[in-house]
Amino acid sequence: MIRSRPRTGADGFFPDAALYQPSGPPVPLLWAAHTPEEQQHYLDELQTWVTWLADRYRLDGRYVPECWTKHWELIEELSALHLAWEAAYATTSHADAPLTWHERLGHARVRLAEWVARSGCRAAEHRATA
Repeated sequence: MIRSRPRTGADGFFPDAALYQPSGPPVPLLWAAHTPEEQQHYLDELQTWVTWLADRYRLDGRYVPECWTKHWELIEELSALHLAWEAAYATTSHADAPLTWHERLGHARVRLAEWVARSGCRAAEHRATA
């Protein structure tokens, strides 16, 4: 079994890495414990992963609308999902951890769809919540 591969071959066969390989246990993020400036920093980092997630798993606006960063329930859910992903793909994780993460993704998709539906937001239209 091949456990690693070259980053990019001379022929360009292997694409450049989009994300890093987590190397240890991730640290949970309590959003409410941070200043707005710190929250923005963490949100910028999370946005990279959410963009990758939506592309990789073909999650359209029903799950991750363009305005997801303006909805705390979506931020919290996606942040928790990211944390679980980091734990599942860390070099220290168990072999079946990625499978467990995919099961969690399935449950998260249901919650994401419910929250997006309640928000009233559409593809290019954000509706502010009260």
